[in-house]
This record gives sequence, C-alpha cells and structure tokens, in this order.
Amino acid sequence: MQTVCWKRQYCLCSSIFKIIKNWMDGLLKMELFEKNLIAIEQRYPLLAEKIRKIEIDKAADRAGIETAANGMQIPWVKGNNRVWYLNSRQDPQMAAELYAKRYQIRDYGIYFIFGFSDGRCVQEILKNCNDTNLVVICEPDFELFVVNCHYFDFSDIVVDTKTLFYFYELERDISAVMSRIINYTRIKLLEFCILPGYDVLYHGQCEAFMDGVIEQMRNETVNKSTSMTFERLIPQYTLFHMKNCIYHKNIEQLRRELEPYDVADMPCIVVAAGPSLDKNIRQLKQIQGKAFVIVVDAALRTVVKAGVRPDLVCTVDARSPERFFEGVDLTDIIWAYTRTTRRAIAENHGTDVFYYGTFYRKWNERLKEELGYSIPSFASGGSVSCEAFVIGLYLGFRTIVLMGQDLAFTGGNTHTKEATVGRALSDEQYKQRRKIVEVEGIDGTMLETDFQMWFYKQWFEKVIKMNQDQIKVIDATEGGAKIEGTIVQTLAETIAQECRGELDIYEIEKQIPPAFTPEQQKRLLKQLRRMKEEVADFTEKIDGMIKQQEALVDAMEKHLMPQEKLLDKLRKTNQQYEEISQETILDFISMYANKEEYELGDTIYTEETMGPKELLEQGLRLYKGYQNGARMLAEDIEEILMKD
Repeated sequence: MQTVCWKRQYCLCSSIFKIIKNWMDGLLKMELFEKNLIAIEQRYPLLAEKIRKIEIDKAADRAGIETAANGMQIPWVKGNNRVWYLNSRQDPQMAAELYAKRYQIRDYGIYFIFGFSDGRCVQEILKNCNDTNLVVICEPDFELFVVNCHYFDFSDIVVDTKTLFYFYELERDISAVMSRIINYTRIKLLEFCILPGYDVLYHGQCEAFMDGVIEQMRNETVNKSTSMTFERLIPQYTLFHMKNCIYHKNIEQLRRELEPYDVADMPCIVVAAGPSLDKNIRQLKQIQGKAFVIVVDAALRTVVKAGVRPDLVCTVDARSPERFFEGVDLTDIIWAYTRTTRRAIAENHGTDVFYYGTFYRKWNERLKEELGYSIPSFASGGSVSCEAFVIGLYLGFRTIVLMGQDLAFTGGNTHTKEATVGRALSDEQYKQRRKIVEVEGIDGTMLETDFQMWFYKQWFEKVIKMNQDQIKVIDATEGGAKIEGTIVQTLAETIAQECRGELDIYEIEKQIPPAFTPEQQKRLLKQLRRMKEEVADFTEKIDGMIKQQEALVDAMEKHLMPQEKLLDKLRKTNQQYEEISQETILDFISMYANKEEYELGDTIYTEETMGPKELLEQGLRLYKGYQNGARMLAEDIEEILMKD
C-alpha cells in the first residue's frame, strides 16, 4: 500500500515537474521571441509585422527543433522526402566555428550568406568582421526563420549595423536590393557563403540569390562604362532637369489620376523600334483610346508617320540622336523624362512632361518636402524599353503588350526603317561593331543579336517571372527573339482579345496640372540656386585639405616630422576625410570625378601593402578630382541654373 502511494506521489511530482518545466520553457521561448522581435522591429518593422502574423503551430509538421548530443538545440526542416538538420547533431557550436574559418575576412569585404539556420555560423563570421564589412543574409525559408525566432537569441545579429537581412517576402525584386548594396569599387571584395544543406534544400532560391548579386555586379561594370563615356554630360543634364522638373508633372500624379479607373484590365502597349515594327505598325491606330500606348524615342518617327498619337513617349538616353525627332510634328507629344534625358529634346520639344527617377539626395528630399511624396524611381534593365515597361507596371496596368521588341537582328535588320534614316552606318556596319551572339527566335530559328539586347532579354524574362502571378505579358512583335514567360500572338489577335474597353488616357494626362504651384516653383528655384554657395564652401575646404596633405606627403618624403607629430597629423587627416564625406554636395560633385573614384576603388580596396604615404597620395588624386569637379560644377551652375 505504501509502495503504491509512493509511486503515485512520484508520478504526481514528476507530472508537476514536467508541467512547470514546460511552462518555464514556454516562458523562455516567449522571452526569446519578444527579444528577437524587438530587435527586428528597430530595423525591419515590416518584417516584424509579418512575423507576428505567422502561427508556428501550423509549421510544426515541416520545421522544428531537436537537441544535439551536447545539449544545444538545432533546427530541422523537412524537404526532398527527408528531415534535414541545419547544424551539427553532435556539437553545433564547434561546427559553426569551423564553418566560419573557411572565410578569410578582408577589410571592406561584402559577404553574401545564403541561409541563416540558428544564426551560429553568422555570429562566428561576424566575430571576424570590422566596421568596414557588410554581411548580407538571405534566409529563403521565412516560416523556418519565424520558428527559430522562438528558440535562438540572435537579436545581436539583427541590430548589428554590419548586417542586412533579405527576405523574398519583403522585397521580391532582389535587383533593387542589390543596387543599394553593390558598387563597382568593391566588386573584387564580394564573396558568397552558402550554409550546409541550403544549396540542396533551396536550390532554386540559391541560384536566384546568386544571380541577383552577379547581375548587379554586371550592372555596375556597365554603369562604370556609361559614366566614363558620358563624363560631364550626365551631371550637366541632371542640373538641367533638376530645374526643369519644377515646372512640369511627375509620374506619381498620373498614377493617382488613373486610380479611379480599372486600368488593370486595360492593356499597356510598349512600342520599341525593332525591325518587326514595320510589319504591324499600321494596326496600332485601331488601339487608340482602348489601350495605353508608350512609345520609345527610337520608334517615335515610325509611330507618328503611321498616323498614331502616343499616350506617352519615353526618352532616357543622353545621346538620343536628333534623327529620331526630325521630320515629324511633335507639337502634341506627351513625354516621360528622367535626369539623363538629352537636354536638346527638352528644350526643343518638351512642353508637356512627366518626370520620374532621382536627381541627387538633397534635391530629392527637398522635392519630397514640397510634394508630400517621392517622385517615383524604378530599377530597370538599362534600356528605354525596360523603363517604359516598368512605368506601365507602376501606373497599374497588368496586361503589358510588347511591339517591336525584337531584341535581335530580325531579317538582318537592326531597327525600323524610320529609325535608321540619316544614320551614318549601314545595318551591316552597325552589326559588325557589336558583339554578336545567337538567341532562339519566336519561330524556333536562331537569330543574331548583340550583347546589350541579350542582356535586355534576360531582364524582361526575370521581371516577368518575378511578377508571373500578377501580370500577363503578350509578345505581339511578330518576330525577333523568344522572350520566356510571354504569350506569343499577333497584334490582330491581341487587339481582338484585349482592347475592349474605352478610356482616353491622353486627355486625362493633358488635364493634370504641373506638380508645383507658382509659389512653390519660385521657392524651389531659389533653393536650387543656393547650390552655388554650397560649391563655393566645399571648394574652400577641399583646397585647404589638398594643401595640408601635399605638405604632409612632402614632410614624409623628407623625413622632417617626428613620429608622434606625424601620427597626430594622420589622425587629423582621417578626421577630415570623414568630414568631407558627409558633405551633401559631394553626392553631386562625385559625378564629375567618376574617373578618379573608379581608379581609387580599383587600387585602394585590393592593394594590401600600401603604407600611409601611398594612401595619402591616392587620397590626393581623389581630392584633386573633387577639386576639379567642384570647379566644373560651379561653371555649370552659372550656365544652367543662374540664367532665367
């Protein structure tokens, strides 16, 4: 009897102990979860909001936690018909330390980590990083991450300013994220780190993540080439459009005006200048008032001569040839401009304009203050057709129709006949100057194209895939390269199926007033002209810094300065570097000093044996570039901004 009673007491005590332990474990989990969430809310409020909506009980069948041999917890997830443990089942801490030792952390290095697991590997990598590094973490399994929020304390990783988390659920366009992270000067310092198991479990996401990084590296290389080619032209045009946009409209105004209408069911026709456009251009007239027609500048002559009035003409190239605009009446054309649009087009034809894109940080902020919203900016594929495509998406259209989007030399031709009128080169000469590759045509034959058009084709395919659940893209080019993800059909079929509604968007555009009132225009112009004073102040500072650094380099060469005094001078120089980098006008002056910035980036981040003297000399080259840039900017301000 006593034995039975003792057993009962033991069972009761054991049950109570388990209940208390479970309660304490639950309390601990709740504390960990809240601690992580508080950290997440500080830097990623939208992420925190999404995490709170996830019920982890529903994830219990596919993700959870197990205890390793040494007592530590590790996450597991089901995939590919088995259970995957995302850290060592023996000693997860030691495994994390061994993983981190694979990577030699370099100053200014950027490390792209695919996978997060329990955070231990990332924590070990961060131990070897300093303030010059950036660690970009992509966790492909959002549900798993939420489960781990309850069991592991990684709040220190989240708040660390050296880290940046990327989740597909927050921003589907990885190129937009990478464009904010990767710049040309640090391309040689990028490295991928893929956590064990993640490359197998999440193979598709891993490839997409790596492709996003590689694509931005390629974009930066192209941007360098573009900047070096246009040199002073881009900042000059930027100044002009900063002033010009004060008196015109912007794309956000048009988006808001179209909100009351159901444009999602109306097609947006993007008309490019591929050779196949000559085949079906006459049919475009049937679409007027039944679709939103965006025409790229190279196709403008072809379209206007066919008797078609575009709803919007997009022109972005700083060197768009004059022949695109000659011989046709452009009086009633409505334009979409950005900061790189050729100045002569705006001066000769730009009476009705919608702006989009950024200028430079301080001016962007000033415009936002007056408007109450930001002028929209888009990450596009580098061509005017790509820009027209994203404008259509931004305005709310969900059926996009491509015309003249050959992206290949269809029939051996490069553009429409009208686009090549007056061009110095024949089609054959033009092609010989391009890097030729082959792509599959819509009919299965192989077509010649060049590297640029191949790049644009990839961009279209990526954007279509990324938005496949939200948009329908019809390729009504009737020729050219096959663009994966599009519905291939004739323009006649497209008109019959899609162009059923009536909406005169051109008239809606005409009724939209300029973005700023006359009082705002005066106020903005006055503020814009203050750039002259900012440049003068900057010039005075940079002149003084150059003199000081030249004297310091001279003293180091002649060994005229005691070590203690030299160190003090170097500290002050470093402080000056920091101060000058905070000057907002430097954002603009840098446009004039691209050559010096790129050259410095090619050496300073990768040359590990440079001493203080060599670093100062490199810095001097950069600052003399800024000095010269400030001089050119002052001249351009006088010529562009100060004249009425």
